[in-house]
Parts: sequence; structure tokens; C-alpha cells
Amino acid sequence: MLRAAGRTAYTRHAIWACRNQYRFKSTSVAFDMDDDEEDLRYSGLTGGKIVHESLVECGVNVVFGYSGGANLPVLDQFHGSPLRFVMNRSEQCCGHAAEGYARSSGRVGVVLTTSGPGLTNIITPLQDARGDSTPMVALSGQVPTSAVGTDAFQECLAVDLTRPCTKWSYQVKSVEEVRSVIHEAFHVAASGKPGPVHIDLPKDVMTSVLRGSGVPLPLKPPEITPDARDLAAVARLLSIAKKPILYVGQGAMAAGHELLTLAEKCDVPVTTTLHAMGVFDEYHPLSLHMLGMHGAAYANYAIQESDLIVAIGSRFDDRTTGVLNRYAPEAKLAHEEGRGGLVHFDIEPSQFGRVINPTVAVAGDCREALQMLLPLVVPQQRPEWVERCVGLKRDYPFAYTKPPHSQIKTQQVIEALNHGFDSQRQSLVVSTGVGNHQMMSCQFIRWTTPRSIITSGSLGTMGFGLPAAIGAQVANPEKIVLLVDGDSSFNMTLNDLGTVIEHQLPIKMAVMNDGRQQMVHVWQKLFFDGRIVATDNVNPDFVKLAQSYGIEAFSCATAEELPSCVEKFVNAKGPVLADFRVVPDICLPMVAPGKALDQMFLPGSITLEDSTAPKMEGMAPS
Repeated sequence: MLRAAGRTAYTRHAIWACRNQYRFKSTSVAFDMDDDEEDLRYSGLTGGKIVHESLVECGVNVVFGYSGGANLPVLDQFHGSPLRFVMNRSEQCCGHAAEGYARSSGRVGVVLTTSGPGLTNIITPLQDARGDSTPMVALSGQVPTSAVGTDAFQECLAVDLTRPCTKWSYQVKSVEEVRSVIHEAFHVAASGKPGPVHIDLPKDVMTSVLRGSGVPLPLKPPEITPDARDLAAVARLLSIAKKPILYVGQGAMAAGHELLTLAEKCDVPVTTTLHAMGVFDEYHPLSLHMLGMHGAAYANYAIQESDLIVAIGSRFDDRTTGVLNRYAPEAKLAHEEGRGGLVHFDIEPSQFGRVINPTVAVAGDCREALQMLLPLVVPQQRPEWVERCVGLKRDYPFAYTKPPHSQIKTQQVIEALNHGFDSQRQSLVVSTGVGNHQMMSCQFIRWTTPRSIITSGSLGTMGFGLPAAIGAQVANPEKIVLLVDGDSSFNMTLNDLGTVIEHQLPIKMAVMNDGRQQMVHVWQKLFFDGRIVATDNVNPDFVKLAQSYGIEAFSCATAEELPSCVEKFVNAKGPVLADFRVVPDICLPMVAPGKALDQMFLPGSITLEDSTAPKMEGMAPS
């Protein structure tokens, strides 16, 4: 049992377990045994064939994967299959492609790997999906059950390895349970707070033939319904607060219409987390764009001044709060005085109190909760507070200093790309790697639609960008997929250019090439007295590399050629790579470790010149 808003709240699984159902020991999943009619449709099929047919039943249309001996009984089923099988150039790329597919479409991404190194290579994508709440089902081949525990060739303890980075990890024990387990995997991945699930498929189980009926499909536990009393408390706080703000995370991805209606009805400014960019149109006058460590200064200031922070589908991540004992001082004071505080909407009650103790906690689906809240709130105008936020946007904009001698910076290129794709913005999906280019993309692209930013937030996985872009393009063939990558991130998975050209995916790849792991390079300058270790790159010629795959490619190094290069890039018909030779820079604003959210280094306040770079104390960012 959990505590939510001062009352006892049962988790959906606790409620579910209380029902009078049969529990199948090997899966710990409940099944409805009331139907006496046995389903014999799958009798006579192998385990591998049942896996394939179960994927079809679960609505899968694409699987990303790589071959190996242990997964051949499953892989063979894709010969002549209606399902599309996309082979990336490594299992890690397969996992990130499945993530990109899932995040850009809202559907469950699926990956198939072999045993041993095939499984260990997807640990990073699984952890990435876990941290960023991405629905994914990973299927791994495994040595025969008789060889498990014998250190057989390409054997590893797949379930033990993946359990910490998944919502559920399970090894199938018999052909009878294959279909039921696959269906349960998809339900677990997509329900509640989405996340990855791993199913291990021993080779002998996959070659076994089902005789008779299998284990019945699992029952689904009931969803949590938001409590009307909690929503009434939220409505009351919104009616009395003077300076409320909506702090929106990706849990509100499906609630864009409701969010807009609430913001306009109550005249409340909106700021978003990294993954929620686009859920609220950033051109809307109430938008404060992204907050956080490298977010908008005006959003950070507004959070600190707000007397009521309404967190909708967000989890108070450390990159959005700064040091906690100095976070939201006005909201905490308003909570004590009964005129505001912190409200937390989340589908998982276990999130409440993990970081912030909320004034009111609303458990349940964010869209449903907002639909129930809207009739309760009173239309209001807050001209003074809104004007204050408009003033903050005017006084503390995103900015950068252009370099001399017609050189170009990453911010300058991204700004040009933002303008170049302006007429196509509604159909634009942007994938990024991790580092300066990632944060600068957040700053200098205006986000207007949900699921338009595909990036690694919680884990910060370099190399994520290209395979994720592949997954996004496969999921959305009608959309324009733009990859904004850094040279360091691109180096990690550039072998997936082979997947791009094999499937003729018209991805537009913009590499911000400054020859460094620049974000870490900056930290070495600021926190380690300028001692530079292992952050300078030796890069290939990215243009020649792309051309060797048959991909159109060109480079750009000056401000004079930037407009024509961007125009050429935007209008390219097939896959295209542009190598932008940019000048290294620091990403500002920046909230340093141990500082409050409103204690930022602002654009122009510091440089990386040895004579003027400030010396930082404490730990460098992680």
C-alpha cells in the first residue's frame, strides 16, 4: 500500500492480486480459467512460430534485430512474414532503433537478439528505455535449457542481467506458455509508466511443438482512476494561487489538448522537460519552453518565483530542480501558508514523495486526470504574473556570441536549421545524440508537436542519435526525420549508415563537428584546472565516409555558405549528411552542481579563454 494525498492508495497490482484468479507459478501472472473452451489454433506450431504469431496479434509491424545461432528458430519465422525485419549494424543499434520507433510513434518497440553478447549488447538500450519510460519488448535467444548454467558457448544469465533495467524479465520455460508470456510482455511494457520488458527464449523451447492448448492469456489489472477529492483540491489551489506554473513531463504526451485548455482557461504559464517539448506549442504566448540545467533562464526563474508548481507527468528530475534544499522556495512557503504548494500528477503512485513531498498527489493517467479537472477549475486572468513571465523571456533569451572570421557555431547552425525547416515543422521529428548539440537543439529549435524530440535524457547515451533516427523514420515514413548529432556521439554508431542506405531511409543527418567531446572538455576546464584528458577526437572524413555508403554528403565551415548548405540539406530527396565544421563553445545557460535552479551562468557571462574561465568548486556534472 502507498500513501497518496494523505489517504491509503492501493497499487493496481495489489488490487489485481486480490481478485479470485489462478496464478501460474512460472510467470507470476494471473489468468482467467473460467473459459472451458480450449484454444487449439496454435496446436502443432513450434515455439518460434508462436512467438511470431503472438507478435502479429499484439499489433507489431516492425522488429529490429540481429542474427545469431540461438535466435534462429525465431528469426526463421520472418522469412515471408508480413512483419518487417530491420537489421541494424549492432545489437545496441537495434535497441536504440526500437526506442526511436517507440518514442516517435507511441507504439511498443521490439528488438530480437541472440544469446550471450547479443543480449549483453542491449543492456544499454534497455537501461536507456527504463530511464526514459519507453515501451519496448526485447526478445533474446538462449542456449537450450539443458545447457543453462553450464557456461555453454554464448550463454549468459540473461534474466539476472536484465532484471535491474527492465519492468519485467522472464525466461520462457515451456512451449505451452509462449503465447501468454508474449502477450503479458506487451501489456507490462505499455501499461502504467511505460518501460522495457525482456523475454529470454531458450532454443529447445523455440523448436518444441505445442500439442493441444497453451496457457490462457493473462487478465489485465484495472487502471487507477484519479480521485475526485484530489482534483477538487488542485482546483482550489489554482483558484487562490497568484503565480502558478505548469511543469509538464512526457507523462502528459497524450494530453496536449487538455493541457492547452487548462493553461488558457486558468492563464497559467507552461514549462516542459526535455522529453515533453512540443506537447505544448512553444510559439504559444504562455510557453516558457524547456527548463533545467541547460534550459531557459526565464523558465528557471519562473519556477523559483511560482507559488504553485503543478507537475503533470514529470518526476522532478535533478536536472530540472537544481539543489533540492533551494528548489521552489516560494511554492514551499505557499504550501506552509495554505495558499499554494506543489502538485504532482503521475500514473505511478510510487513516484510520490521520492524527490518532493507534494501538497496534493493525483494518481492516474494524466489525460484522464486533466479531463476530470477541467470542469472544476474557474476561468481566471493573471495579467501581472503573465507579464512577469513575458518580461523574463524578453530579458533572458537564449543567446550566443558569433565567432570571428566567418566561422560557425553549433547554435548558429541549429538556428539556421530551425528556420530552414519552418514550413515543414508539423511533420518534423528530430533525433539527437548526447552533449552540447543536444542541449543547443533544445534551445534553438522551436517545438510544436508531441513526439517530435527523440533523445536520450535520463541515461545520456552517446551514440543514441543515428539508430534512434532510423527507428523514427521506419515508424513515420511520411515524416521528415532530422538527426542533429555531435561528432563524438556520431562516431559511436556511425556503422548504422549501412542500415540507412539498405532501407533507403531519407534521414537528414547534421553532424556538429568540433573535434571534441566538448561538454566534458568544458567541465575539465572549469572543474579540473584545465587539465584536458581524452576529450579530443580523431575523426574520419564524415563526407567521404557517407559517400562510401552511397549517401549524398557535403561539408560547411563558413557563415557565408551556411544558408545555401542548409537549403541544399533541407531539399535533399534521399538520405543526406552535412558535416558542419563548428567552433567549440560552452552551452549556456548552465546551472552548476550544488546551485539553485536560478543560480545560472547566463550567455555571455563566462568564456572558455584560459585567462577568464572561472574556477568551479565541488563535483563536475555527471
